[in-house]
This record gives sequence, C-alpha cells and structure tokens, in this order.
Amino acid sequence: MRNVKSSGIQVSPLSPTLGSSRRHFLSAVATLGGLLAMVVPARPMGNYDQNRHGPHCFLKGTQIRTPQGERLVEDLRIGDLVLTVSGDTKPIKWIGRMRFERDGRTSWDKAVAPIRIACGAFNGDLPHSDLYVSYGHCFLINGLLISAGDLINGSSITSWQPPDMDVFEYLHIELESHDVILANGAPAETLPGDASHGEFDNFDEYVALYGAALTPQTPYAPIIIAGSGRRQALRSHVRGVLAPLYDRRQPLEIIRDELARQAHRSSAA
Repeated sequence: MRNVKSSGIQVSPLSPTLGSSRRHFLSAVATLGGLLAMVVPARPMGNYDQNRHGPHCFLKGTQIRTPQGERLVEDLRIGDLVLTVSGDTKPIKWIGRMRFERDGRTSWDKAVAPIRIACGAFNGDLPHSDLYVSYGHCFLINGLLISAGDLINGSSITSWQPPDMDVFEYLHIELESHDVILANGAPAETLPGDASHGEFDNFDEYVALYGAALTPQTPYAPIIIAGSGRRQALRSHVRGVLAPLYDRRQPLEIIRDELARQAHRSSAA
C-alpha cells in the first residue's frame, strides 16, 4: 500500500446559491488515490433487529435539498424532485417509513438510536445544522460511502439518547438508482432499489406500485465496511499513532482521524 498523507476530507455539497448554471455546483468528490476500498452491493435496510444496527434512514425533521430549496423529509411525496450531489434533479420513486417506540425502557437500544452528526462536523461547514440518521446510513466522503456509525468519534459524531423522546420516526428516499442527495447540506445516500422494502411499515404501498421484486443496482460509490473487534480497534489506533512517521492507515481510518482532529480543533477554539 502506498504511503498517503491526509489532506482533510472531501465532501461534495451543492452550492448554497441555487441557479440554472452548472457553475453553481461543486464538482463531485474524488476518490483517494492509490487506496483500495471494499466494494459491496447495496445492502438491506429496514426494521429493528438486535443483530443489526436498525433502520438506515433519516430521522423525521431532516431537511432535504430540492430545486425550490430545502424541505422536511416527512413533507416530501412520490414524484417530488430532489437535487443530487452531482447537480442533477431527480424524481422520488418511493419513500419508506418506519416508527419505533421505546416501550417504557430507560434508554433506546443502540440499534435504533440515531447518530447525531453535529453542525459543521464535516470540515467545519457541513451539515449546516445537527443531522440525525440511523447507524448504517452512509455519507459520501472522499469518494467513498461510509456509515454514520463508523464515523462516531464521541464529540462531533455521537450516538444520540434523548431522554424525553419515546418515539423515533425514520424515512428513506428511493430514486430510480442508488444516488446521493443532500440532507441538512451533507451528501447522504438514497435507498438502494434492491434493499429489503418489506421491513418498512408502508411496504404494502411499495408492492401496490412496483411489485415485490427487487431491482439490482450498483452502489453509487465504493462502500467501506469497518473491521470489528478489539484487535481491529487496537491496530487502527496504532496506525493512527504511527501516521506522522509512516502512514499505513486505511481510507476509513484517515477519514475518522481527520474528523476527530477537526472536532478537537473546533472545541479548542
């Protein structure tokens, strides 16, 4: 593996000023040169499961960028247009919905609790306000799709446990192909067509519109999966410590280290 130095992270939001010209959009993110990513197919999304990290969706209240400006995800409907990270406008094919109740437990299970991505967690400017998504929802960073849960740093990106919320409502947007849209300004994935739609509360609606067959799709970008276990965590920590001398970090480690550095710098300011 080549020795690659970190130069920050690259995300690709649309310009805050919307216009008809392509010059109003930032270019798509570039992949990290010389680094290999594990490419996996679009994976199942859906309902709460003790053995998974729960639904892969936006929490109710998320702002999605459309040609007319931002709209709450819960106010969007099939056929509405959204802006993709490339600057294209695409219609919504379907919106999956899920609702979870705490049922008197003192805290939410981590498989259901949202991940909070604080305002400015990405390079100090994105998302433009606190963003709440499920653990496995991926973001486009350095040309790679990485889940929110794998970016947790205990500061700017954390598991959220609100003591006064007994219900979580998640929604996910599906387009004709796997894509990346803007959620509170941050580049977030859409629902893959070959996801497990049956795990959404409104699956009957999907079947009535499109049938139950899955549609094979190619992921928008390479999907990075973090290793698990204490040994993997230790190796990651050691590679991070040695990075100034010889950088052998994996792409995800580089991104996590940079996000943690940005969070520390922001808190110290």
